[in-house]
Amino acid sequence: MRNILILNIFAFFVGALAAQTTPRSGAQVAPSTRNTQSAPSKAQPENAGRSALQPGATARSNNGSATRPSAAESAADATPSNNRTGVTTPKSPNAPSTKTVPAKMPDAPQSKQDEPMVKVQWMTMEEALEKSKTDKRKIFIDVFTDWCGWCKRMDESTFVDPSVAQYLNDNFYAVKLNAEQQQEIVFNNKTYSFRKNGARGYHEFAAELLNNRLSFPTVVFMDETLNVIQPIPGYLEAPKLETILNYFGTDSHKTTPWETYERKFGNNQK
Repeated sequence: MRNILILNIFAFFVGALAAQTTPRSGAQVAPSTRNTQSAPSKAQPENAGRSALQPGATARSNNGSATRPSAAESAADATPSNNRTGVTTPKSPNAPSTKTVPAKMPDAPQSKQDEPMVKVQWMTMEEALEKSKTDKRKIFIDVFTDWCGWCKRMDESTFVDPSVAQYLNDNFYAVKLNAEQQQEIVFNNKTYSFRKNGARGYHEFAAELLNNRLSFPTVVFMDETLNVIQPIPGYLEAPKLETILNYFGTDSHKTTPWETYERKFGNNQK
């Protein structure tokens, strides 16, 4: 009787154990989402279109979980090896050759803005006439007025150009002449004065230089014998004035038409 009881108890436990290990009919198991990542689509492989281990890219561990490189690793990938150590790592014979980056970049070429400022050495008409007695030069005269906006514009842009200023200083006596100044000017034994005209007035010497066409700004060229070559009215940009200065400074106006010289000068400057 005792043995039969033991056998029944043993059979009960075996049956209970079998019932726990057998899945019920129609039951579904929910997938676990922790510590897993969905697989990439077959039509669009992961990492397609980019090289492996780019700075800041996501890398894969052996178990399939996503890992991001540390900040130190990302910085190392983004920095060329030559800049980190200063030594070029030897490459295998089959590796393509690349241009190495020097440890210290060469200085940038000096731009025109970095050139030392060259200022026009302006003088009065009296000073230019005095200098021409011992050192003959052509005279360049900038005829202006205090109220002329384009005259100020030429002062701020054209006359500060290094090429214009240097050529004027080397080849001309550069004169500033206020067309409304009150001071008298003696030229070729003749005295020129300010003449009142309406609310303003004009200086007789300026009127003679400009052939009585008082337009400002106007630049006037005189030769070494103090004869007027030509007045040129209107605002002039630096490249234009540089060409005109060379045209008269080299006496090319005596042999070459202006259009021909301007074309050749422009081609030589390119």
